[in-house]
Amino acid sequence: MAWFSSSRHSTPSRFESATTATLGGAHISLTLLEKMTDGVPVPFVKAAAGTAVEVIKMTQLIQANREECDDLMKRCTSLLVVILGSLKGKTEHDIPSDLKIRLETLTGDLVDIRTELKVIDSRAGEGTFRSKMKAGLYHFDNTKRLTGCSAKLDWALREFQVMSKVDSCMKDLERHEDLKKELKEIQEAQRQILNTVKDRAVEKAPASLPSTTMPACPKIFGRKEYIAMALTLILINASVRLAILGPGGMGKTSVALCIVHDAQVVSRFGKNIIWVPCEQARSVNLLIELLRKNILPTSSSSNDLLGEIIAMLKASEELYIFLLDNFETPWDIPGQQSEVGDILALLASIPTVSFIITMRAGQPPASGTVEWTDPKLPPLPPLEMKPANEAFLRIAPDAAGDSELDILLKELDCVPLAVTLMARLAEAGEQPSALLIQWRSEKTKLLDQPDGDRRNSIEVSIKLSLDSRLVKANPDAINLLSVIAVLPAGASVSRIDQICPSMPKWRAALRILRNTALVYDSADKRFVQLLSPISSYILLHHPLQPVPLSDLRNAYFRLANKGWRDPGNADFIESSKELEAEKVNMETILLQSLATASAAGEGNSQIIQAAHDYSIYLYWSLPKTTILEEAIILARVSRSDLLPQCLKTLGMMLSTQGALDRAVASYSEAKLEFLQAGNILQAHQCGYYIGECLRVMKRLDEAYSLFKEERSELLKMGDSITANGCSKSLGLMALEQGKYGEAESILEETRAEFIKEKDDHNAYDCLRLLASVYIDTKRYDKAQSALEEVKERHLSVGNPIDALYCQARLGELFCHQGRYKEAWSVLEEARIELEKRGLRNQVYFTDSLTWGGRAARMLGKYEEASSRLEEARVLCSALGESYWVDWCSRELDMVHEAQESMERTA
Repeated sequence: MAWFSSSRHSTPSRFESATTATLGGAHISLTLLEKMTDGVPVPFVKAAAGTAVEVIKMTQLIQANREECDDLMKRCTSLLVVILGSLKGKTEHDIPSDLKIRLETLTGDLVDIRTELKVIDSRAGEGTFRSKMKAGLYHFDNTKRLTGCSAKLDWALREFQVMSKVDSCMKDLERHEDLKKELKEIQEAQRQILNTVKDRAVEKAPASLPSTTMPACPKIFGRKEYIAMALTLILINASVRLAILGPGGMGKTSVALCIVHDAQVVSRFGKNIIWVPCEQARSVNLLIELLRKNILPTSSSSNDLLGEIIAMLKASEELYIFLLDNFETPWDIPGQQSEVGDILALLASIPTVSFIITMRAGQPPASGTVEWTDPKLPPLPPLEMKPANEAFLRIAPDAAGDSELDILLKELDCVPLAVTLMARLAEAGEQPSALLIQWRSEKTKLLDQPDGDRRNSIEVSIKLSLDSRLVKANPDAINLLSVIAVLPAGASVSRIDQICPSMPKWRAALRILRNTALVYDSADKRFVQLLSPISSYILLHHPLQPVPLSDLRNAYFRLANKGWRDPGNADFIESSKELEAEKVNMETILLQSLATASAAGEGNSQIIQAAHDYSIYLYWSLPKTTILEEAIILARVSRSDLLPQCLKTLGMMLSTQGALDRAVASYSEAKLEFLQAGNILQAHQCGYYIGECLRVMKRLDEAYSLFKEERSELLKMGDSITANGCSKSLGLMALEQGKYGEAESILEETRAEFIKEKDDHNAYDCLRLLASVYIDTKRYDKAQSALEEVKERHLSVGNPIDALYCQARLGELFCHQGRYKEAWSVLEEARIELEKRGLRNQVYFTDSLTWGGRAARMLGKYEEASSRLEEARVLCSALGESYWVDWCSRELDMVHEAQESMERTA
């Protein structure tokens, strides 16, 4: 190509001089370049030039790899000068369509270069925290990135220099016939360069448009049902329009490739399976060019490429199937969504054309103009645990047998990209147990690879979705994500108004998050949730700001305050349902709030009250003391007035758990605090509860004296309800001592007092105790009637724990009556439910085991009988119940005798 020779022209043109000067090291004023760019009247030229100016600015700011940055800056400056000079004075109508496409391609390349520079710039300062080896890795990777950027600009510079020369020669052709030969040489040079650009396969010069060679079928795990559903739709329909949707990193492209590589699809479509990588289709023209590259056998000079493509497809009698991969890129082009939708609609209108798109979205695009095949494919879910485990071990087989692997995968929500990246770390020698610790500390930073490729970095993959046009257009979208990320169970849609009062347009933001697949709906559609990697990324990079965080906490504090109600309260059931639905979120918010207040040394009564009231709810549903104990620590430090009430409630919860020594200590401290605060009534109430613990601990003399003393004091102070509680406990003590007549008399009298006071809860509790009297005196029908009435009442007011106690007693009753099959059924159900609620230390849990063991023995279920009775004997021994320890031993002896007899018979 002669014109490139330095001896060809003794006097360089003005633009060649400028280019040479810049490449030689002179810096053209950025101010001048910006003014030249501002003066360009053509939008797509201005876009390319503006992006080039941004690149030049960034190269001047980056401290690392200065030599390579300077080199890149010179190339970019040269390219900008050539473009602005060659297009000076031209309007949009003066620029041919092929040049428009090249300018749009260049803009895409410049955007990619800008992204690479941002990655390099973001590493500034990391060297002080990283090892020298890590810093060296960054320097090497930066050099590789910058070299690739320079190569892109070299090709673009040569291309536009040739175009500039052709244009100049064409203008002078009429006046200078002697330039005809030179023009032919230049045109030939242009043809060769453009052909080379078109076929770019050299490593230093990556193609502007991606290769459209179909990738091989990847190895995937799971997804069999999903792929089978897609294949069925393809094979039973004349043509299909399928959308594989979901968030980034879910493996949409891999699934789509498995579908089109299936033998049945290949047999049907043959060579007309066309992969269209849309990732670089940043304009409608580029999308059309990608389609042309696959369909039309040669390049075309037509002014209506799309029309030519559609005409060719309509004229063909062959079947075609297109895989439009990463379709979110063209769909997200500002202001051109309708045009992109029209392209899909035109393809869909051709009976012989099918297509599959993959897209970061929750709903298919262009639903108004494209009739998507029913049933629509659901968004691609995370992997199940088994295929996630298989995918991990395929990369890192040495991790097999690590007990923490499944926990690690669960914390990654089995997202395929996250599983793959974590497995690569394990392949390098890290064990899953160590990676789990790192993940909990570093979160998505752990899975961020230095190359900045979305396929190798979970952070880059997520950021691509966050940078979408829809998300950026609504600031509340990120804010709502930050709220949801704080809530491990997701945000209840019905409560977003309350937890986000400063976000009145949250519904529009939620629609955007659903459309971009950044959130998903829970199975019952009540909550919107985040996958673990997305949640971790948001918490790390977009933490919730103080005002919305305060709004969120206050909303949950108000909900927690509903927990103080007991089963006799009219609102108890409704409040319990609300609190049950928000249990995971509530406990997270309360514990975080308590930790924050403790760290700051602040006694926040609102937090302590919320923790206390929620613990009352837990007392009636699933006694768990963690939150209340944290609140007590804060109340002690701040000397809160709520401390004695918290201690009293803690005693109630510990006694329910069977931790009686701790319960007595908590009640005793509460009593002292109440006395110091001048609340004498509450102090005597604590005395009653201490007596209850002593009774269960078999310290009967102490308990008896305390009940008598506290009953007298409580009556003097007008608290007849707690005084009647003392009487109920005295009746129970008589029952436990076998004084059935005395027990029945006290309990019936006390029950009548509770009914008069309209204390239904305690009235029914007396009836429960009377049922025990009836059982021990063999009045079984009366006992069954009483227990069923009490159980039904507890269930009706939302008190499942006391209902389970009644159920265990009914099982015992059925054993006494010889109704062993019924007994086994109700006792097993009670045992399972009590164990779920963490109530293994309760007497009625051991009742379910002891009488369940007897029922199993009588039914010939010897293995089950032995298991239940062995466990019951251990628990009874821990509770100091020597009678029941001996009882279990006798039952076990009979089980063993029956088993030996069976063996002898056999």
